[in-house]
Amino acid sequence: MKSKFIAIGLGYVLGASALLTAIVYFFATNWEKLNRSEKFIPIFVLIMGFYGLSVWLSSQNGRQFLSKLSLFASCISFGVGVGLIGQTYNSHADSYSLFAIWFIPAFLLALLTRWQPYYVLSYILGHLAYGIYFFGRWGVSSDAEIIQIVIWLGIAIANGILYVLTEKGRLHSPFLKWISFQVGMAVLVAASNSQTYEKYGVFMNLPLILVLAVAVYYTHKTRNKAYLLFAGLWVSITVTVKYIELIIQHYNEFFFIASLLFIIVFIFANVKFMNFIRSWNPASKQLNLENSSELEAADQAKPDGDFTKWLVRVLTVSVIIIGSLLGSLTIIGIVTVVLGIDEPENVLIGFGIVTVIAMIIAKKLNSLVRYTILISGLLLGAGAAVFKENVPILLVFMALTIAAFIYIAGLVHRIFFFLAAVIIASFVLFNWIDSGIIVLTVLSGLLFVMFASGQIIANAGVRQPIRYSSFPSFLLTLFALTFMAESAWYYIVNVLFFIVVILAMVISKQLHIKWIYAWSMGFWIAFLVYKYYDLAWKLLHKSISFAVIGILVLAFTVWYEKRHRLEAIESIEVNSNYAMNRWIISLLVLLQVMAMSLQIGKSEWLLAHGQLIKLQLKPIDPRSLIQGDYVRLRYTISEPEIFEVMNHASSSKKKITVVLAPNQATGVYEYRRVYTKGETLAPGEVRLNGRVGYEGIEYGIETYFIPEGTGHEYERDAKFAEVKVSAGGDAILVRLLLQPSVVQ
Repeated sequence: MKSKFIAIGLGYVLGASALLTAIVYFFATNWEKLNRSEKFIPIFVLIMGFYGLSVWLSSQNGRQFLSKLSLFASCISFGVGVGLIGQTYNSHADSYSLFAIWFIPAFLLALLTRWQPYYVLSYILGHLAYGIYFFGRWGVSSDAEIIQIVIWLGIAIANGILYVLTEKGRLHSPFLKWISFQVGMAVLVAASNSQTYEKYGVFMNLPLILVLAVAVYYTHKTRNKAYLLFAGLWVSITVTVKYIELIIQHYNEFFFIASLLFIIVFIFANVKFMNFIRSWNPASKQLNLENSSELEAADQAKPDGDFTKWLVRVLTVSVIIIGSLLGSLTIIGIVTVVLGIDEPENVLIGFGIVTVIAMIIAKKLNSLVRYTILISGLLLGAGAAVFKENVPILLVFMALTIAAFIYIAGLVHRIFFFLAAVIIASFVLFNWIDSGIIVLTVLSGLLFVMFASGQIIANAGVRQPIRYSSFPSFLLTLFALTFMAESAWYYIVNVLFFIVVILAMVISKQLHIKWIYAWSMGFWIAFLVYKYYDLAWKLLHKSISFAVIGILVLAFTVWYEKRHRLEAIESIEVNSNYAMNRWIISLLVLLQVMAMSLQIGKSEWLLAHGQLIKLQLKPIDPRSLIQGDYVRLRYTISEPEIFEVMNHASSSKKKITVVLAPNQATGVYEYRRVYTKGETLAPGEVRLNGRVGYEGIEYGIETYFIPEGTGHEYERDAKFAEVKVSAGGDAILVRLLLQPSVVQ
C-alpha cells in the first residue's frame, strides 16, 4: 500500500537526518583525544561509504529513494569534511570558501538528479557564501553605503533569475520558485529603506516599485492565485514600511492630518475599485461567450469568475493590512502630536473597545471598511493595555476577540481572532506569573487541548480555524520551551517535543494532511539546527543522543519494511536521472575526495616544512556555524603603523605582505616593514601574506578551534601563538600557548 511506503520513506528520512546531525555535532566538538588522521579517515569513509551505498541501492528494485538519500548523505559528509579541514588546520571559521566549495557539488547534484533537497541545500550554501564574502569585506564600512546596496541588489537579481528559471521550467523546484520570490522582494524592500541607507536608499524605490508592478501584472495575467497573493502582501508590506519612514522624517501635525485623509480616500477608492472588478468582464470574453453554446460559456466563465473572486480577496487582505497598520499609526500620531495628550493610553483603550464592539455588531457595513476599523481598534486598544500592563482591560479585549471569532464567519478572519486571543492571553499570563517557563508550559497545554478538541467539532467553519491556528502555535511554544526549561524539565520537554513532532509527521503523512506534515517537518529541521547553539547541552552529548535516536528509528524502519515489504513496494523509476548521470556523479564524488586530499596535503606540507614563529595575541570566544567552538584572534602585528595609511587609502581589502623579525629579548616576532617584491630577507626575518581590512590586517590565522567549553580558559590564559610560515608567506596556526611566561 502507498501509505506504508510513505511511512517507510519518512522513517528513513528521520533516521538519516538524526544520524547526519550527530555526525555534524560530533566533529564540531573538536574532541581533543582524536589526532588529525583519526579525524580525517572517518569522514573519507563516510563520503565514499554513503556514495557506494547509493550506487548499490540504485541497482536494486524499489530502492531509488534510499539511493538518492544515501547520495545526499554523501554530499552532507563532504561539507562536514571541508569544515573539518578548516577546523583541524585553524583556517577561517565560517569562511565563504567553505560554503562556496560545498555549494559546487550540491548545485551540480541538484541539476543532475532534480531532487528537491539538493536545491534547498545549494540555495542556502550559495547565499551563505555570497553574504559572507561580500558583507565580510564591505559590511562594516560606514562610508560604503552604495556598495552595500549593490551587494543587496546582487542578491535580488540572483533570486529574480532563479524565479524566472523555475517559472519557465528550466529548473524544477517549487521550493526555489517560492523562496526566490520572497527573498527577492524582501531584499528590495530592505535596500530601499531610507533610514538604513540615508544617501542612496531612496533611489532603490524605483526598482522596487517596478518589480512589484511587474509581479502583480504577471501573476494576474497568468492567473497564478498563490503568487498574486504574495505580490499583494508585498505591496502591503512596502506601503507600510514607506509610511513608517515618512513618519520618522515628518513627525508633525500636518503630516498626521493629511495621513488620516489619505487613508480615508485610500479605503474608499479601493471599495469602488473592487466593486468594479466584481462586475468587470472583458469585451473579448463577452464576444466569445456570445458565439458559444450556453454550456461552453458557463465552462469558460467559471474559471474567470473564480479568479475574480480570488483577486478581490487578495486586494481585500492587502488593503485591510495597509489600512489597519497605517490607520493605527496615524491615530497614535493624532492623539499624541495633534491633540497633545501626554498619556494617551486611556484614550486609545476607549477607542479600541468602542470600535471593536461597533464593528462586531455592524454586519451590514462594507467588509473592507469594517475589518480595517476593527483591526485598528484591536491593535490600538490591546496594545495600549499591554503597555500599561492593565490585566482587566486585556481580559476585556480577549473576550472581544472570542466574540469576534464566534460572530464573524470566515476562515482567515477566525484564524486572526484566534491568534489574537492567544497573544492577549499570553500577555495576561506573563503579568500574573513571573516565570516564562510556566507561562509557556500553560500555553502549550492549552493549545494542545484546543487542537485536540478541534478534531471533534462538527461545524467545519469553527473546526478548521481552530486546527489551523492551534497546531503551529502549540509547536512554537513547545519549541521555545526546549531552550528555556531547566533541570529535569529541560530533558522532559526536549523528549516530548521530539515524540510529538515525529508522531505528527508519521500520522499526517499517512493521512495525507499536508499542512500538519509541513509544519511538523519545519519544526523538526529547526530542532536539529538550533539545538547546535543550545549551550545547556554539550555537543558531544547531543551527538551521541541523535546517533542513538537515528539508529533506533532506522532499525524500526527496517523491521517495519521487512514486515510490509510486498505491500509497500516502491515504484521502479525506469529512466531516473540518477541512472542516466551515474558516471558524471561518480566523477563529481571523486573530485570532492581529491579536493579534500589536496588541501590536507598542502596543509601537512606547510606544517612539516614551515618556519615556526611566535606571535602575541588577544582572543575572544564565539561558535562557528558547523565547525564548533573557536577563539577569534587578534595579534599585535594586526595593526602596525602602515595599517592606518592603507585603511584610509582604500575602501576595499587589498593584499599586503609584511616582514616580521624576532624581538631579541622575548623571541616574539614583530612587524618591521612592508615586503617589497624581490627583496632579500635578513637572517631570522620572515614574510607573511595578508589583507588590509577595516579592523586590521588579516593573515588567515585569526581562528583557532578549541574543544567545546574551553573558550574561557583560552580567553584568560592564551597570550601567544605558534605559527608555521612558508617561504612564500603562507601561514598556518599550530597552537596557542597558555602559559603567560613561556617566551621568557
